[in-house]
Amino acid sequence: MLRVKKLINIIMFIVLALSVFGYRAVSAQFDSEPEEKIIVTKKRDVTGDGKKERISIVGIPYEQDSAFLREINLVVEVKDGKKVNLPLDAGFDPKLHFADFNGDGLKDVYVTISTGSSGGLINSYAYTFTGGKAKDLSVPPPVSITGQFLDNYKIVMSVPLQKPLVLDVSNRKKDYIKLGMYQKNGKLNEPTEVMVDPYSLFNITKISGKRKGLKGVQRVSGAYHADALTDIYSEWEYRDGNWQLLKTKTKEITKKSMRGL
Repeated sequence: MLRVKKLINIIMFIVLALSVFGYRAVSAQFDSEPEEKIIVTKKRDVTGDGKKERISIVGIPYEQDSAFLREINLVVEVKDGKKVNLPLDAGFDPKLHFADFNGDGLKDVYVTISTGSSGGLINSYAYTFTGGKAKDLSVPPPVSITGQFLDNYKIVMSVPLQKPLVLDVSNRKKDYIKLGMYQKNGKLNEPTEVMVDPYSLFNITKISGKRKGLKGVQRVSGAYHADALTDIYSEWEYRDGNWQLLKTKTKEITKKSMRGL
């Protein structure tokens, strides 16, 4: 009987020890939960009250020491300590910029966030805080670009504000034949369209006088994403409550210039 009691006591001790260990492990897991941190903070008068407001980007990493932020917010301290909190998309390396897009003489807040996807794509946001209230200025949509492969290793592209562009891609025909896109005689096997990326760069640019706009870059690829064909540059101005496309420019990418991409 004594041995049975002793065995029961040993078992109870083991169960208790395991319970304490498990509790500590769970507690440590919660204790290590990533906390919100300030990524960048600056001071500008964005409300028009003559005082500089604190504008910050705060984020919560996916895990401790992770560069990926699973939650990102733009926080602007306006009048009487009031804060305007605007949620943004998750991503990497958010950056904070200022420019007068709408022409009211006050700096608007412009944020860019890397998505981490191939091609270096970004998400971007523009807000005005005149009078202490946030208004989404949105950002320009991607330029509507279309392109189709043609027989004899040609591509015809349509870009707004430009004449139709015909590209000679015969220097890539070996790849295209291996992929089954073309026959050796240059006959296209089936209708194929080019691939158009969203913006990989969207920077503030000077439009006229003190007015600022945005200049974006979109990449156009052929048979696969690394098969880069052209970069399309576009310039935009915020006018009458909307973004207006001012001009576009096409820069062809040769196979030589693709090395190292």
